Amino acid sequence: MTVTTPAISVKHLTVILDDQTIIDDISFDVPRGQTTAIIGPNGAGKSVLVKSILGLLPSQHGTVQILGTDHKHYRKIANQVSYIPQSIEVDKNFPLTVRGLFLLKSPQRFGMSSVEEQRMNTLLKLVSMTKATTDRLNTLSGGQIQRVLLAYSLVNKPTILILDEPAAGIDISGQETIYALLQRIQEQRKLTLLLISHELDVVMRYANQVLCLNKKLLCAGLPREVLSNELLTEMYGQPVGHFKHNHA
Repeated sequence: MTVTTPAISVKHLTVILDDQTIIDDISFDVPRGQTTAIIGPNGAGKSVLVKSILGLLPSQHGTVQILGTDHKHYRKIANQVSYIPQSIEVDKNFPLTVRGLFLLKSPQRFGMSSVEEQRMNTLLKLVSMTKATTDRLNTLSGGQIQRVLLAYSLVNKPTILILDEPAAGIDISGQETIYALLQRIQEQRKLTLLLISHELDVVMRYANQVLCLNKKLLCAGLPREVLSNELLTEMYGQPVGHFKHNHA
């Protein structure tokens, strides 16, 4: 029997910032090739958890392994992980184009090689942004920037993609589109997705696993099996309205 190592394995993780416990002794695994969503109220520690997994914030206790590699050896597998934060501020006066953004990934001193150029075009086509190559980032809409960042995050051919609220600042119709796009890319490229989302309907539709977080881990499992009105009320501290899902 073959045992597959989880894409991400978190064991007894505790994070304390400014003498406050933000993440309190949580453990979970993120299966390879699936989509795991983290939900929870504001201040629950969702972004802190992701940054701690990536080694951007220190943990006080516990361990994190990514692709079977401990944090202290993270550099060995860093190129296999891409992270898109919740928001990126683009200076309105900074003349960075979409192509210029991709140039930042190039090891060459000047310009891109033909292989890099082709890869950029392929990835922009994947996210329906081929006509934006010469556009400045500061002229793009929130949804367009998310698409460009998604393409940019795939340059190194990662196996894990971590996203913090990928639909933040996008209108409802755009949110639906970005999540459908993520699902298509995840399936095509066999990616492992770990994302933070506050959209319960999106979690029900696209996630294979949901992690319910409010400093402690309140649930982990298939959304249709673990999410309930009672649990959500406990997690958010107030009723969240009638939440329908099927147990079939």
